[in-house]
Amino acid sequence: MQTPAQTLAQLMQQHLNCEVPAESLQLIATGASGRSIMRSALPQADGILGIYWTAARADNASFVPAARGLAASGVQVPTILDTADYGEGCGACLVQDLGSTDLLSLKEAPWPIRKAAYVKAFQALIPLHRLRPDWELQPAFDAAMYRWEQNYFAEHLVGRHLGKNVGEFSSFPALQQMAEELASLPRVPVHRDCQSQNIMLHKGKAWLIDFQGMRYGRAEYDIASLIYDPYMDFSEQESAELLELYTELNGAAPNADIFTACAMQRLMQALGAFANIGYNQQKEWYLGLIPTGLRKLRQVAERVPSDSPLTDVAQWLLNVV
Repeated sequence: MQTPAQTLAQLMQQHLNCEVPAESLQLIATGASGRSIMRSALPQADGILGIYWTAARADNASFVPAARGLAASGVQVPTILDTADYGEGCGACLVQDLGSTDLLSLKEAPWPIRKAAYVKAFQALIPLHRLRPDWELQPAFDAAMYRWEQNYFAEHLVGRHLGKNVGEFSSFPALQQMAEELASLPRVPVHRDCQSQNIMLHKGKAWLIDFQGMRYGRAEYDIASLIYDPYMDFSEQESAELLELYTELNGAAPNADIFTACAMQRLMQALGAFANIGYNQQKEWYLGLIPTGLRKLRQVAERVPSDSPLTDVAQWLLNVV
């Protein structure tokens, strides 16, 4: 059985019509998703990335149709150069190499530089939220999916990481109510994992990547993913300025209650993932993100009004996390 490097080298050879040894490929990204992303050190392969995927996740095979659909709609995404289908959910593609500068790489940059980069990020993301895709997306956010995120957080973060009572958190009626209310609202296409590592900066623009999990949901979920991104750890003032920027570019401010609920949802999903990957996949680097994520979750909990149905949930979070 071929390795991902051998498979991608073969695809590059066919595309470029020249020899590309597997040894020339360097792994630049891999993860729990069953995807390997590589680039060749050879000059003739400059500007090309190879992506190999398995059936480890159902959305892996959605990357290519989503990339083609988004590009055709004018959204800034890498161009698909070639593809190969190996059956049983496995495949590969060659895509435009956008370099190595993502939003996360600017984490230590002065605020004006980071702020300007997020203007470009919002300019890339807002058109996605206004699309009407003619290709198949992943299953839409519904009440069951929101509840899954909440329970994911409860199992891996509340139970495994904090050692607290999982049932005590999961049984709040307000969580079920929040899931049902979010699911009842009008939905738009969302990226689903819109954080600083998934937005590249290239040729003066921001480009979206890793959008294979696209589905219908709330735009506020993506915006909260950026503004409360644990990888970036913005100050509260910086987060407020980013929300003002988004409002100006979008032409309308998000509803405060919906934004808060989506921010809580996204942070629960992210924190559940950090704990799950950190403990169960022994990738301890993710555990180091948990303190920042919890601090962001407390910031969101503090935004919950005293007369909100989420007050008890927010107070529990403030007392426990």
